[in-house]
Amino acid sequence: MTGTRRLVVPLLIVLALVGGIWGVILVQGIKPRLGLDLTGGTSVTFEPHSPDGRAPTDDQLNTTIDIIRSRVNSKGVAESEVNLEGGSIVVSIPNVKNPDEVLKAVGTTAQLRFRPVLAEVVSSSPEYKKAPFAAVDCSKPATWIDEINKEAILCAREPGQDRPDPNAPKLQMGPVALGGTDISGATAQLATSGQNAITTGAWETALRLSGQGARKFAEVTGKLACNPSGDPKRRLGVTLDAVVINSPPMADDVQCNQGIVGGSAVITGQTEAEAKALAPLITTGALPLSLEALNRTTVSATLGADSLRAGLIAGALGVAAVFLYMLLFYRGLGLVACVGLAIAGALNFGIVILMGKLIGFTLTLAGIAGLIVAVGISADSYVVFFERLKDEVRDGKTLRASVDRGWARSFHTLVSANTVSFAAAVVLYLLAIGPVRGFAFTLGLATAVDFFTVWMFGRPAVSLFARTRLLREGRLAGIRAAI
Repeated sequence: MTGTRRLVVPLLIVLALVGGIWGVILVQGIKPRLGLDLTGGTSVTFEPHSPDGRAPTDDQLNTTIDIIRSRVNSKGVAESEVNLEGGSIVVSIPNVKNPDEVLKAVGTTAQLRFRPVLAEVVSSSPEYKKAPFAAVDCSKPATWIDEINKEAILCAREPGQDRPDPNAPKLQMGPVALGGTDISGATAQLATSGQNAITTGAWETALRLSGQGARKFAEVTGKLACNPSGDPKRRLGVTLDAVVINSPPMADDVQCNQGIVGGSAVITGQTEAEAKALAPLITTGALPLSLEALNRTTVSATLGADSLRAGLIAGALGVAAVFLYMLLFYRGLGLVACVGLAIAGALNFGIVILMGKLIGFTLTLAGIAGLIVAVGISADSYVVFFERLKDEVRDGKTLRASVDRGWARSFHTLVSANTVSFAAAVVLYLLAIGPVRGFAFTLGLATAVDFFTVWMFGRPAVSLFARTRLLREGRLAGIRAAI
């Protein structure tokens, strides 16, 4: 009785574990988190570059990833991923209506600067053509322009335009008065007017200034307000990545040498799209690294569904072939192996689903391949055990004694084989990039689950099976019929 209980307890533990995992999945309605190659979406690989030309540091990479993740999330994109793979930053977003807009926000450096306007040069004046920088040069980094001319002439941009109008006025800017670090936050909102705060229909970006930024802002706006109304020197230019996005004049009620106080301000004259695009860029801050897009992969939802269907069909056929082989070759014992493989599969897939919910693990087509390959590893564990058991029976030992001896002889082989497979999966995961890491992860997971299942289910199940009359008398075509 004691021996039987010792064999039954591991079986109950395994069954309780499977039941618990799938009970949680079914009760909470958890679904697997599928990758872009199965659901469709867009993935872009960026190569980061440090401003000083050196290799990016870990802190710079981590900060860049955090900022990119914040920018993507601010766009309302669910289930997006930003990962570091082999020194490159991979941004993956599911099927959304405007992937180009999201990816554009990802790579924008968002260097926000406030600079007083010194002069305005219009296209009709003779000085316009003499100005050193034309409209097409507005995308150049501000640091490059400052090296050429300390008081750079930048191009103005009209609201709603992606690039400056070639005939737009050129603004001669003074030194930077405030930077992006002086802004603590930004919000896109509808503009209001009057004491009753009636909306005007226009959009604006409300800025919240830090303590030091508020002092700087009051100082510069106070100086600008000392210029007469209509004078370009009364304007404060707002540049984003060296492009003038706005240059509003000081309102008439701003006092000379007092400026705008209170630690807040608004950027007016924007469309809804401009305000909603600018606010998260200002809030998340500037990227410490510049990003160069290396490649972009887009998978349609239809193609993803076809890939998922093909992967599941291939997996089902492979598992069916393994089951058929085990039943034909090992007969009664093959039935035990099939049940063990089914339990291992239930554990593997259940753990993958729960990991998608708990830590955001994404199952890709390569990951499915890793799970399918692991079926062969699990089957091999049973084959090793059964062959050692058959050797013991051939030596004249009883079936019950052969189970224990066969397991003892196969145990070290199973440990060695699974250790090698698991170590290979770990090394592959650490060194590989892209989908190969998904394959390595699921392969390593399945290898660990396989050893656990064979130990907790395979050995006690075979021991109990060997005690039945059907197996001892050969009625189920068990081990004696297989030798």
